[in-house]
Amino acid sequence: MKRFTIWFTITFILVLSIVVAGCSSSPKVNYDAFAKCITEKGATMYGAFWCPHCTRVKKNFGSSFKYVDYVECDPRGDNSEPERCRQVGIDKYATFIINGNPDKSTWLVGEPSMESLSQATGCPLPTAHAK
Repeated sequence: MKRFTIWFTITFILVLSIVVAGCSSSPKVNYDAFAKCITEKGATMYGAFWCPHCTRVKKNFGSSFKYVDYVECDPRGDNSEPERCRQVGIDKYATFIINGNPDKSTWLVGEPSMESLSQATGCPLPTAHAK
């Protein structure tokens, strides 16, 4: 009985490890070209360092976020420009404005999808590559 328990435990752990490894290998997407394109098309993200929506947008872009034109609106944040945010009329985070368009109905607010950013700017989305 003791042998059965040991073999069962080892087999269970092995199968579980294989399942977890298979589930965690999601496709990797490089957003460098997309981030550069939306910036070239005049997209600017206004946000705050403490904003959960902003954090998730940054996470979605990953290391490519460095190419996104980002304006920090909270005076306590790094390189903040609160006056610029006030002048534009930012009252929600995250907010993407394309080409400085003052019409708030065109702004992408909250956590816009990559598809929404693609449609608003005309920039093509990258394709996923397996790890």
